[in-house]
Parts: sequence; structure tokens; C-alpha cells
Amino acid sequence: MAHDELDLKILAALSEDSKQKYSDLAELLKLSAPAVHARVKKLEQTGVIASYGIKMDTAKLGLKLCAFIRITTEGMTCGEMVCELKGMTEIEELHSVAGEECLLAKVRTPDSESLSALLDRIRKVPGVRKTITSVVLTTYIDRDPNPFAGSGRESAISAY
Repeated sequence: MAHDELDLKILAALSEDSKQKYSDLAELLKLSAPAVHARVKKLEQTGVIASYGIKMDTAKLGLKLCAFIRITTEGMTCGEMVCELKGMTEIEELHSVAGEECLLAKVRTPDSESLSALLDRIRKVPGVRKTITSVVLTTYIDRDPNPFAGSGRESAISAY
């Protein structure tokens, strides 16, 4: 389903602050509040807006170390491997990838000792042949998807 310019502007505004009032969005977009409400409800009903959430400061939660683990498997499909790994709560994201590795995991732990323990648990999973870990030193960009990506605009803010 194609979305018009107003839908994309609503998505951009809500991605910056999902608690905005419809009246504030309406003023920003030069629409009526009921029109904004109807559009948001349609975006929710069609699944474009899947949920509303919060963004946590992981360092303040004690999860100061972020790493990416590339996992090579043998004798097991990626789907089977996911069943083995989903209980490891340190895994924040898990992706099937093309290339030598089967899976790419983004993990967060309190420290390097905790990361080492997690790697030991992953390596004990049947079918894991190899892991390659990259520890994040600095995160320069950490953002939610931009509904204007690929449109030639620099950011969602420029859409207003």
C-alpha cells in the first residue's frame, strides 16, 4: 500500500515523539485533529504503526557493552538455531544474513566478562561452528527507521 506525503509526515512526527497530541500534529501538518486521528488509526489498522514504545538508555540500565556476533552454523538451519538462541536475553536482535555466516546477533551485556560468558553459551549450542565478535566502541548513529528514507531528503525534520 502506498502512503502519501501526509502519512509519511505523521510517521516522522510520531517517530520523534509518539506521545504527541493529535491537535499538535494537526497544527504542525495544517490539518484538522479529526483528520490526523483518522490517518493515524488507518496506519495502525494496516499495521504500518505496529506499536508504540519507549527508548531506553541501556548504559543507565547497566548494559554498557554492545557487540555484534556473527554465527556460522553447520547441520542446522537458521530457523532451528533461532529456537536455541531465543532464550538468551542478552540478544537484542537476531538476523539471518547472506554470506559465510548464517546469523548476525546484536547483544548487550554489562561488561566483557558477561560477553565472554554469553559467547561460551552460544558456542555450546549444537550446530554452532564458529563465532566472530565485534565489540562496539562508539555508536555514532542510533535511530528509528525514517519514513522518508530513499526520498532524497536529509531527514524527517526537513519534511515539515
